[in-house]
Amino acid sequence: MPKILRKLARIFLRPSWERTHPACKGRTLKHAGSVLPRALELVWNSARYKTLIWIGLLLVQGLLPVATVYLTRSLVNGLVAAVAAGGVRESVRPIVAVAGLIAAILLLAESLRIATRWIRAAQSELIQDHIGSLIHEKSAAVDLAFYETPEFYDRLHRARSDASSRPIALVESLGSLLQNGLTLLAMRALLIPFGYWLPAALLLSTLPAFSVVLRHTLRQHQWRARATIDERRTWYYDWLLTSAESAAELRLFALGDHFQSAYQMVRNRLRNERLELAREQSLAELGAVALGLAITGVAMAWMVWRVLKADALAARERGPALCQYLIPRRPV
Repeated sequence: MPKILRKLARIFLRPSWERTHPACKGRTLKHAGSVLPRALELVWNSARYKTLIWIGLLLVQGLLPVATVYLTRSLVNGLVAAVAAGGVRESVRPIVAVAGLIAAILLLAESLRIATRWIRAAQSELIQDHIGSLIHEKSAAVDLAFYETPEFYDRLHRARSDASSRPIALVESLGSLLQNGLTLLAMRALLIPFGYWLPAALLLSTLPAFSVVLRHTLRQHQWRARATIDERRTWYYDWLLTSAESAAELRLFALGDHFQSAYQMVRNRLRNERLELAREQSLAELGAVALGLAITGVAMAWMVWRVLKADALAARERGPALCQYLIPRRPV
């Protein structure tokens, strides 16, 4: 039995120097451009029709906020006109119609959100089954020598642990980017009357957050690739401490405390590294959000200043006419 344990340790564990081996550095950045097309191809091959429906739902949801903003402007203008007209029925009727359209759009948006959530669940199940079949197909086709290399088990571990979450998370991120980008482009038509630079400023306000998310996503992927060794090591220690095959040797040689401390040491290292990444990402996102809000605040302040300036000019133009109307002419 100790011989079997040594063989399993040699297969499942790799020496710690490989974590900083030069061949492992920069691999994610080098192949980052090829990961996205391959992931999209994987999603397309596993859930083609669901993906088409999902894209259509995202396009419609991206245009609904613009319609809501446009109708809200019409509603406010109608309310002002109705108040000026004394609230007669003819002035209130258009307001009721616009309010009904806004309610219908909000109901449609909620229905599409629920439908999108169901489509995502179906995509997740199909993608997970497709990746599982690919893993089984490749495992049955590779040479027996692959089962003696730690690299094979590293990739197998990442494929198993990430099969149900990573592809669908990538699809959701791309979907959010598509939907928000479409909304931003559609809102540009409403903001152009306030100035051609205003849509560009709002687009600029989103770039810091986008760069932070992209950078930390790559760092998270790099950390996942490096931490695969330690994650498999914790699985191995857990298997030694809980399986029936090693229970007799653990009690005979009093190895329980040793493997427990080894498990906790590796888990502490993984936890500290993960929390450090989360802390750096949170601080970077906070700074990016603050910068984006500052740019948006400047744009909004400029819009308010322009409206107030227009009102002041209009009041100045109405002033002389009002005075001529109120002050009677002197007889000649």
